[in-house]
Amino acid sequence: AQAARGAVGRRSGEEWEALGPPDKAGALGKRSDHLGQWRVRFFSLHGRTLGWSRAEGEPHHGHVDVAGSRCLAADFETGRAFSLSVARGGEAAPLVVVACSTARERREWRAAIEAAARAAAEEDA
Repeated sequence: AQAARGAVGRRSGEEWEALGPPDKAGALGKRSDHLGQWRVRFFSLHGRTLGWSRAEGEPHHGHVDVAGSRCLAADFETGRAFSLSVARGGEAAPLVVVACSTARERREWRAAIEAAARAAAEEDA
């Protein structure tokens, strides 16, 4: 089951396996929604779905639909180097905020998420 757009959802392990191999995957810092604390999470991008888990191989415990979203550098807002904010156009609150380890990693994730968002928007049109 797909989460409502803009909402964080959960999928079972079987649902994630059915998506096939990810388009991009790796460990990133994730800012929690409630306390704003940073924790390392394993992220995977499957088409329009960006999911995360506590470690690689564990079931994802959250995901967002990136359709129609923008990916912006958020170093100033977060106080963390190489951070990204994934947000829908016109919405103030981001869907998810992540921190990469290097500028190159941030460029790669940004390109992958933006490509997925564009493809999903074309699919939905």
